[in-house]
Amino acid sequence: MKTIKTLLILLLLSPAITMAQTEKYNLAMGKSLEALKSAVNAEQMLSAGNQFERIANAESKLWQPLYYSAYANIVAGIMTAEPAKKDELFDKAIKQMETADKLSVDNSEIYALLGYAQFMKMSVDPQSRAMTLIPEANASLEKAKLLDPSNPRPWLISGQNTFYTPEAFGGGKQKAKSMLETAKANFDTFSPVNELAPSWGKERCLELLKQCE
Repeated sequence: MKTIKTLLILLLLSPAITMAQTEKYNLAMGKSLEALKSAVNAEQMLSAGNQFERIANAESKLWQPLYYSAYANIVAGIMTAEPAKKDELFDKAIKQMETADKLSVDNSEIYALLGYAQFMKMSVDPQSRAMTLIPEANASLEKAKLLDPSNPRPWLISGQNTFYTPEAFGGGKQKAKSMLETAKANFDTFSPVNELAPSWGKERCLELLKQCE
């Protein structure tokens, strides 16, 4: 009888426990997102990224903490001057997205961020890496577009990558403009599915478009 009573109590408590765990997760993610949005330098970006990494370690079946930790690592890498540190951060972001892909298969947001990290790793040493990493980054971004044509971020990242690629190598402002225009059109109709869904990039898109005029 005690066993049956214990099972009944656990069944009754289970929804409340699950709800409490969800609220705790949402609260932690919300605080970390605020830290990410307010970060203005590499150190603050890394701090926010570490917060997300701790959440990812606790919630190992969820992809969003890994995603935002990787995003913070990419931005921190861009802000960092030392090439070896850039490589370290971009490599970490790539590995995080490869892990996230196993948790959320065929996710457009994950492939978009993977393409971003791959391109930025290429930019650390373009002469020796362009032939390998540019095709990898483009493949990731094209997959992101196919998985969700309405997602503005793969178009933004493609446009940004093209914007900073010399015309002699197939880049330039004019070629980037059409990609950024597609990104803007998608941003204009984009609506995150929830508060934790990726929503970044519109301001950056508009900034780059102005420079293409």
